[in-house]
Amino acid sequence: MITKVKCLSAFLLILLMVFSCATVEIQSSEDAYEVINSYYRLDEQNELGKKTVDISQYKEGLDDISVWQNANTDLGNMNKPEVDFLSLFGEDEFAGIIREFTEKNPLQLKRNKLKRSIKLKNKAKNLISFPHVFSKNGKKYALMYAEVTEGPESGAGGITLFRMDNDGWKDIFYLHLWIS
Repeated sequence: MITKVKCLSAFLLILLMVFSCATVEIQSSEDAYEVINSYYRLDEQNELGKKTVDISQYKEGLDDISVWQNANTDLGNMNKPEVDFLSLFGEDEFAGIIREFTEKNPLQLKRNKLKRSIKLKNKAKNLISFPHVFSKNGKKYALMYAEVTEGPESGAGGITLFRMDNDGWKDIFYLHLWIS
C-alpha cells in the first residue's frame, strides 16, 4: 500500500511540474504578444511578416555589455532615458540573457493574438524576432529584434529593450545593428 501511495505521489508531483512549466510558457508567450502589440501601436507600422526572423546570425558581439552602454547616445535613443546597463546587469548575466534571446527558434505569429490593426503578410515591411521576456530585480524586461525595409536598398534593423511599467510595455533602448 505504501509503495502505491509513493508511486501515486511521484506521478502527481511530475504532473504538477509539467503543468506549471506549461503555465509559465503560456504566460511568457502572452507577455511577448503584449510587447508586439504595444510596439506596433502606430497605424503606419502595421504590416508584419507571418513568421518571425531568425536572429542567431547577430549573436556575435551582442553579449558585450559595453557595446550596449556606448550605444546610449545613438540617434535611436535620443528621446529615451539613458539606460545604465553596467549597474542593471552583470556581464555574465547579460551574456546569458543575450544567448537565450538569440538561440530561440523563430515562431509562427498567431493572428488572433495580435491587435486588429496589425496585418500579417508573406512579404511585409516589418520582420521581428519573437520577444524574449525576462525578469530582473522584480521588473519584467523584453528584447525584440525588428527590421524594416523601405525598398530594395533602404532599410534598418536592430534590437529594442522594453521594460514593463505601470502603463504597460515601454521601449527604453534601441541598438542599431544595420542601416542601409
